[in-house]
Amino acid sequence: MSQQPQILVVDDDEAVRGIIAACAAKAGYRVAQSEDAAGLRAWLDHGGIDLILLDVTLPDGNGFALARDLRARYDVGIIMVTEKGAPDERALGLEIGADDYLAKPVYPRELLARIKNVLERRAGSRPQADGHRLDFADWTMDGRERVVADRHGRALDLTPAEFDLLSILVERAGRMQSRDQLMEALGSAETEAGPRSVDILISRLRKKLLDPALIETCRGHGYRFTAKITRAT
Repeated sequence: MSQQPQILVVDDDEAVRGIIAACAAKAGYRVAQSEDAAGLRAWLDHGGIDLILLDVTLPDGNGFALARDLRARYDVGIIMVTEKGAPDERALGLEIGADDYLAKPVYPRELLARIKNVLERRAGSRPQADGHRLDFADWTMDGRERVVADRHGRALDLTPAEFDLLSILVERAGRMQSRDQLMEALGSAETEAGPRSVDILISRLRKKLLDPALIETCRGHGYRFTAKITRAT
């Protein structure tokens, strides 16, 4: 039987940290805790962490700066824990590559849903990540490896959220998708961060794909992926 994923809860508020840890442990996950960034790094050096629930404000560091560093150095899921009613913080988390967001106060059902969603997304369990390789424009998307590469095999540096959104657009190529449809398909906290979060992801994908025309803006409605999709050989 395979081991359950291990979650690291990083929050200097002992009460909040305890609630999150107890809820995750009750659901069957292995759970570790840290009150600061130093402890987080120690756990990562030890290895075995699959997902981090990271508070924005820590006594020895800024959660956003820390998340940016983690995304560059470790293959680990990141859920930012933000204050309720702070959409700009959630949008900033999206920009630096967080997988999802959790607003305080923490509600167990929402917590577990977000944990499950991020772990499944990172495991490549979306329908389009079924091992098929798809070609569009000058790019090849490998759903199993979660990689988009150019014709020379050079992979794009995509965050998990960027890859997920691109996968959704490719899967629905030619069909207009509203922001609400895209937020629902992403299955994360985009509805809390608002439409701006989808716009940020779209903007970043256009720059990385080097062709803004691949993702058409349907003014007042949403977006459409315009490239022809073919099965890679």
